[in-house]
Amino acid sequence: MKLKMNPWPPALFLWFAFLITVCIGFVIKTSKMNNDLVSKDYYAEGLDHDAHQMAVSRTKKLENPPRIELEEVKNRLIIYLPESAKGAKLDLYRPSDAGLDIHDIELQDDAPSVLSTEAIHPGRWQAKIWWKDGELNYFHQEDLFIP
Repeated sequence: MKLKMNPWPPALFLWFAFLITVCIGFVIKTSKMNNDLVSKDYYAEGLDHDAHQMAVSRTKKLENPPRIELEEVKNRLIIYLPESAKGAKLDLYRPSDAGLDIHDIELQDDAPSVLSTEAIHPGRWQAKIWWKDGELNYFHQEDLFIP
């Protein structure tokens, strides 16, 4: 009498071995991922969320809000600020690579600020402008694509 082998035990074993291998590979891949989208002081920023939202809403209510123009031909950014923006600063944030971020660029008070884009890596950027008028904070953020 010949015994016939049941295919289910080896098939189930191979299926579970495959699933475990995929899970382990996923864990290894995600542990090596770059997480630049999270700021280093996200907890402190979270605590200041309400103040930040008030600064954004104040900026939106301005008669002449900040604006940024990109002149591709001349490789420059022109930043126009309202008259109340004294001591404004600019951060250029690169979502895909925090190592390329540019911080605390001081902007001119009485005239549009002009920045050369020749030294800035091409791609998607977020321009963040903030200033203080008396006790009130203001904040403006704009997405840019530098070719």
